[in-house]
Amino acid sequence: MNESLPLEIQTLMSELFEVPLEAVPADLQFGGLSQWDSMGHMRLVMALEERFGLPIDADSIAELISIPAIVSRIQEQINNG
Repeated sequence: MNESLPLEIQTLMSELFEVPLEAVPADLQFGGLSQWDSMGHMRLVMALEERFGLPIDADSIAELISIPAIVSRIQEQINNG
């Protein structure tokens, strides 16, 4: 597993949602930040696709409800690449 992946996602979320990195814990869940609402979630999905160059299908979008879930999905896609 890529050990830096969680931090990379935390950093992306910090920048996207314009909050300090300290406000984005590694176990953050959907709704844990006011900015991570339904619209913020779609922005996050687009940012993840762009950052990692990986498509995220519609079924997966609803499963990406925490940083650990996002890390797991991206790692899985990278490994199956």
